[in-house]
Amino acid sequence: MTINWTIRMVIVALLVVMAVFAVLGTSSVVVWEYTNSDAFCSNACHQVHPENPYAHHASQHERVACVECHIGRTSTFEQVVAKSAHMSHLWAMFTGWERPLTSESLPPSRQSCEGCHTSNPHLHNSLRVRQHFAPDKKNTETRVTLLIRTLGRDFQGDRKGIDWHTGTDVSFIATDPQRQNIPWIEVTHDDGTKVVYQDVISPLDEAAIASANRTEMQCTDCHNRVGHPFRNPELVVDEALADGTLTVDFPYAKARLSELLSQKFETREEALDLVQTGWAEYAEEFPDLAEQYPEQWENSRKFLEERQEFMANTMVITKMLHPDLDWRSFPDNSGHMYAPGCFRCHSGHHEDSEGHLVPVTCTLCHSIPVVTQRDRIRPEMLGLMDKRRPSSHLRDDFAFTHKDRASEKACSRCHGEIEFGTDDKTFCANSGCHDNSWLNLELARQ
Repeated sequence: MTINWTIRMVIVALLVVMAVFAVLGTSSVVVWEYTNSDAFCSNACHQVHPENPYAHHASQHERVACVECHIGRTSTFEQVVAKSAHMSHLWAMFTGWERPLTSESLPPSRQSCEGCHTSNPHLHNSLRVRQHFAPDKKNTETRVTLLIRTLGRDFQGDRKGIDWHTGTDVSFIATDPQRQNIPWIEVTHDDGTKVVYQDVISPLDEAAIASANRTEMQCTDCHNRVGHPFRNPELVVDEALADGTLTVDFPYAKARLSELLSQKFETREEALDLVQTGWAEYAEEFPDLAEQYPEQWENSRKFLEERQEFMANTMVITKMLHPDLDWRSFPDNSGHMYAPGCFRCHSGHHEDSEGHLVPVTCTLCHSIPVVTQRDRIRPEMLGLMDKRRPSSHLRDDFAFTHKDRASEKACSRCHGEIEFGTDDKTFCANSGCHDNSWLNLELARQ
């Protein structure tokens, strides 16, 4: 009798223990899954910087979960360790986050980006055409055609295109959280030799170099805004006009919408009211458009009604719901139009011990931009987009010195009449080059 009672007690105890483990296990799975969800990241963390979820939804990585980039695609054990390391961020929820926000604990690209994207170099270059619209009455369109040299030039085995950065060991020292100021760079070549480049305008001393944290260059050092893009409002309007979402037949569409997206506001609701008010004022200013273009007017009105929420969110992304921040506070390093980007290193003032520059040759990564209207590209311009470079074009400072050499008769053999300017009538009168100011680009020897 005693044995039977003991057995029954053991069985009951085992059942209780199993039930407890089952409940705890199920609860743990539920909690684990929830802490991996975008909802948790947005509601538990990102209320302190609410613009980031909106930016994520506006990105090409909208369907990529937050944890896939911020924790990494690794084993469960490694994810637990990574999440434990993130516990150090919790204190900032009470004391306040820095603005603009940076992600110091982002895992290496090989644990996140390379889960989807191969680390092997591309085997092709690509032709890119971007449409821009002027803020005038006719929304005058220009197209910029570039050959993007991801692979590089296929002449004499020279394939040092953009993908050179993925196949070479590069480390650098940045002096700011957003890594916009890079005064020291070290390149390790295939044969093991190391070359150090220093910013000769604002160099680091030996003590600063020895104590600084060195960063191994990876995908996100250039593609830093792929998950949370904060975009120039003019580019947002350009794309809507280019794909026909908004019509170019409406006068000043580019100017008015760009102005609308750049207005100041304090709340998301106020941003939405600005969209509604802006459309009403435009309809009052141009009352004949509805009769002159009934279909386009109705489509535009319907678009704005359906997309008011999106437009308001876009304004939230642009202005960050913070009086001291806008899209410029989150620089995009994948180019060099609105932030230093490439010119953080290819600046004209990063030199090695022998005075050699980090190359400042525009055509390493892309062709000379061909700026046209009505999509008319002259055949001779296309022929120059991927032509073999003569030796005079191989100087590392060619972007700075080519104008001084343009008087040579040899230049006209390829480029025709040599006349600098911005009217795009000749090869050298290129508005894509000469009608812009490039941040951080300055030749130290000048």
